[in-house]
Amino acid sequence: MRNRELHNALRDFALDAAARLEEDLRAGAEVEFEVDEQPAGSKTVLYRYTPLTGKFIDERWEALRALPSCAEAARVLGTGAALYLRLQGVPGVDAEPALRELLGRIYADATRFDFPEERFEKLYAEVERTLYEDSVAATVLGSLPGLELEHGRVDLGDGLSLIGGEAIDAPPEAVWSDPRERSGGPHVLVVLERDIRNDVPLPVTEARIRFRRLLTALRLFKAGAVALGPLMWARADQGAWQPAPLGSAGHLRGEPWLLTAADEPELRDLIEVLAHSRAAGAVAWALARFEMGCERGLDTEALSDYLLALRALLDGSDDTGRASLGLRLAALCAEESDRRALQRRIELAFTLERFVIGGGSGEAYMDTIGSDSPRELVLEVEEQLRALLRDVLSGFLDADLKSAADDILLRSAEPFEIEARDTRRFAARSEVGGRRPEAEGPAEPVSVKQYWPQGPSTAVAEPEPALPPPAPAAPPVEPEEDLDDGVTPSADWGFDDDPDSYSAPV
Repeated sequence: MRNRELHNALRDFALDAAARLEEDLRAGAEVEFEVDEQPAGSKTVLYRYTPLTGKFIDERWEALRALPSCAEAARVLGTGAALYLRLQGVPGVDAEPALRELLGRIYADATRFDFPEERFEKLYAEVERTLYEDSVAATVLGSLPGLELEHGRVDLGDGLSLIGGEAIDAPPEAVWSDPRERSGGPHVLVVLERDIRNDVPLPVTEARIRFRRLLTALRLFKAGAVALGPLMWARADQGAWQPAPLGSAGHLRGEPWLLTAADEPELRDLIEVLAHSRAAGAVAWALARFEMGCERGLDTEALSDYLLALRALLDGSDDTGRASLGLRLAALCAEESDRRALQRRIELAFTLERFVIGGGSGEAYMDTIGSDSPRELVLEVEEQLRALLRDVLSGFLDADLKSAADDILLRSAEPFEIEARDTRRFAARSEVGGRRPEAEGPAEPVSVKQYWPQGPSTAVAEPEPALPPPAPAAPPVEPEEDLDDGVTPSADWGFDDDPDSYSAPV
């Protein structure tokens, strides 16, 4: 078998069509017959009844072409339909006429529609000979340490699949960490199968791109320790395996990455999204940082990569942005009632990063961080970053995450805290040297106040405290007059214009 995906797609369609046709028979439909006269001798004639199976299928083709498996079979057959129809002597170049012709050949002369397995395999071998007569089967594979499969084989589409290492003819170096001892379990392999012309090189470059994209999809899908091996192997037909460099293996940190049957459709969709998305700017930089973090050997080393990625996505490059980062992330990734808790966790993660950078000791950890496990904090930051990247790359969120978060906060009814601190440290003016000596001790908080965002919210704002009445304005200063000799100015002059208030000899 040269093309398993094509084989499975055609088989699924033939099975679905058989079930639909058999259902019509049970409902009362009948296959018509044609009577052929065949002479058996000079005076006798034999009559042969030929079932008109093709006519029965034609009358129901509209219902058959509506089957989901028909669309998938047409997609996989693709341009090969024209060659198949030409060799069968049937006009047309599209996939649907080719599927109709194949279905008619599978059930030729049949009066029932039980699936004929042996006939299908024989006809499929004929299809492959038609499509791949002047080509060779190329296979490129690489190992994925850390990955575990619930099923032995998972088809990811367009020739790409995941296969247990012992279920395929592969080099021992790809299957086992130690090929000589073969200790531990075999690796899961990522396999690319292509049919290429004899004069075309093996698809090593395509494999390298698609293997790396698969690894990115696995890391964005959910947490787990998975990496690519440093080498991949390629061969044509049953030739010798040729090694080629694949890239950095990375480190396996955490639990193995398990792909369950329920995960398979969503993973295929994510791989398709990544194949067509074009990450650029801050998103591309953050994605690269995220993958660097996934390849670190220690959780505390990965933390800085994850926090740098969050700074890039949420515009945390300056002091204001860094102060708002936790609040913006909480707005995007948490329900309104849970935002404050997530904000505190992100702020604690930044505290942990500063603690690690400063070379903090184990004795000081409890005083600085508390009882929270470093691994739990790192995994929580990793999961929030994973969710943001996946939603942006999938198109659920705009790349301008800062504006999206600020819009959510403006529409929120939940008050958020802003804490103001007096960062000026000074005492009374010193007469010595004309400088202000700094006061000892940290700056004290000046005020902590809750604010409700402005917007279509029903929250009632906290009333502002009443201001004290203003002090009376000072009276204007009268210009000095020329006084006669012997008149002494009084302290109460100028209070009003009442002559009785003046104090002077009359």
